[in-house]
Amino acid sequence: MIEFELQVSPSFLEALLPYLGKVFRETSGRFSGERFAPPESGDEDLDAAWREGLIEDGRADRLAFSRLLGNPKLARGQVEIPLDDVDDALRGMTELRIHLREHGLNSVSDEDLENGRIRIESLPQNLRIAYLGYILLAEMQERLIHEVS
Repeated sequence: MIEFELQVSPSFLEALLPYLGKVFRETSGRFSGERFAPPESGDEDLDAAWREGLIEDGRADRLAFSRLLGNPKLARGQVEIPLDDVDDALRGMTELRIHLREHGLNSVSDEDLENGRIRIESLPQNLRIAYLGYILLAEMQERLIHEVS
């Protein structure tokens, strides 16, 4: 079991966790094998098996992240995740971060987003919460990776 505490205020989590849960629910089931599928091989069975494998892996990733997001301890900043779920949960978080990047933060440059050179107060409310959610997910990913390394 991996356990650690996030260094964020409860009010921050109180605002962000419902938002992340809402976005997560809205995007669940939208995973497409097309995004990561190789070019058509000419073998329909191989192509179908590849896509089905990607879809099934995506379901496992979202399920692991869903368990983490649904853990009541997270609302207090306590991350608790079974070691067997870490890789899947990391991929689930990545999927949500990609969605936030493509749909909520598309007007922010990659460089500014990754370097944290964004003046939060200058962002409109909808971008502000997307950005803070993106940062929270990044922090959770970094800490999980550190804990298993």
